[in-house]
Amino acid sequence: MRIEKNLRALVLLGVLIALQTILGSLLTVQFLITKITFSFIITAIIARRFNPVTTAAACAVSNVLGMILFPKYEFFIGFVITAALTGIIFSLFFYQQKITLFKIITASLIVSVFCNLGLNSLWLHIMYGTSWAALLSVRVPQEIITVVLYVVVIAAVFRVKVVDRLMTSI
Repeated sequence: MRIEKNLRALVLLGVLIALQTILGSLLTVQFLITKITFSFIITAIIARRFNPVTTAAACAVSNVLGMILFPKYEFFIGFVITAALTGIIFSLFFYQQKITLFKIITASLIVSVFCNLGLNSLWLHIMYGTSWAALLSVRVPQEIITVVLYVVVIAAVFRVKVVDRLMTSI
């Protein structure tokens, strides 16, 4: 029974990584210094079901797969690190936790400010030499919207019965 449960969890993780790769690579709008994607939904689902190490690995694998299969910009290891850290942060707040609006808001704020605004802006500055003023003038308003979007969508997704069952049955 344990082997079957582990196999189901592995298959689920594979499907979620595939969905995350598609949402993060194909169903996205990419500009030079900003990217709009809904892959965070799958990241939150993975973080709810799997521990921080597994979630970090899944997010990193998804990021690398997206770059290999659907390259839109040059590969930079910093974005893989950001993806892994995003998975860790979400998982620390969601894995085996009672989900509250406070936890969703806190996790979303940390990911948006530290990972998206902080680290991703640093990676873009290193890659393209873009000035901090130019980066932040575009990215700060985007991240304000992102936090709100993360909170509303993640809260809604976690209330869907099918997602809840997915988290507990496999």
